[in-house]
Amino acid sequence: MKKFVTSLLAMVMLLSLCTGCGGQKDSSSTGDTASAGTPSAETVVLRLANSHNAEHITSQACQMFADLVNEKTDGRITIECHFAGELGDERSTIEQCQFGGLDFTRVSSGASAEFAPLMNALQMPYEYTSVDHLFEVLDGEIGQEVFETFKDNNLVGITYLHPGSRNFFNSKKEIHTPADLAGMKIRVSESDLMLTLMDCLGAAGVGLPFNDTYSSIQTNVVDGAENNMTSYIEMSFWEVAPYWTYDGHSYMPDMILASKQTMDKLSAEDQQIIFDCAKEAEVWHREAWEESESKNAKIAEEKGCTLTTLTDEEVKLFQDAVAPMYDTFLNADQKAIVERVQALG
Repeated sequence: MKKFVTSLLAMVMLLSLCTGCGGQKDSSSTGDTASAGTPSAETVVLRLANSHNAEHITSQACQMFADLVNEKTDGRITIECHFAGELGDERSTIEQCQFGGLDFTRVSSGASAEFAPLMNALQMPYEYTSVDHLFEVLDGEIGQEVFETFKDNNLVGITYLHPGSRNFFNSKKEIHTPADLAGMKIRVSESDLMLTLMDCLGAAGVGLPFNDTYSSIQTNVVDGAENNMTSYIEMSFWEVAPYWTYDGHSYMPDMILASKQTMDKLSAEDQQIIFDCAKEAEVWHREAWEESESKNAKIAEEKGCTLTTLTDEEVKLFQDAVAPMYDTFLNADQKAIVERVQALG
């Protein structure tokens, strides 16, 4: 009798374990998602890295993207946004995405060009005649062709984001001509293109992570930097570098990149949701960015910053100084892209 009871209890426990193994579970990786074409029933937690602080308008667009994905998938896909360089600098987060250690990252074209060299053709100095010209390129065939090349490095281009016009700011003096930059140390993104740009203008380009910019100016490691007006105000660069010059040397598109490993593990329907939600956030971001640039320019004036607007003749001095880059920096494929860009202007 005892043997019978013992055997019965063992069978009950075994059945209980089997039933538990068949239940639905949460997953913190994409390894438990359904095959392509079928939405997953599992919950998936993904991560997005961003070097900007949470209040930055581009960070708001990233958060909107994450919220929309969560909403459109009824909570099946959650994207956790990590701001202020919490998961590493831009280059590091791109590398993490390459190997599947991270799912998404918001980066500048300067950082991403090493992983898709054709991107250099979209960020040449004084390349665009207006912001409308920029988005005609990014939204069209050219922008998508460049995005496709990221796949060669295990990355997927999700969407472009408004980068704002980039301009110089420094702690020393007003800048009117390239001669005024001579000998100055200017923080730039860690890219060959930006370092070459500074060489052409007679300054010393110093490649540093974005989040080191403020302290580097404050401690005289560099004399200044270059960025858009929104970042200038929101990152408080005006406190240590009150001289701003509107030279508009480049539009360097921001973008959201994804790990190809992550995207491949999602169903085709969920991948489309990712793209659609990113596009919706991008459309919001463009309008909000224009408003932000205008608002922050007024704040810079109120803070007592010296805002220098160049004359056409002064701008041409900068353009002439960097013109050799179009011949020496670009390869044949990149030059062909630049010619198509210029034809649209």
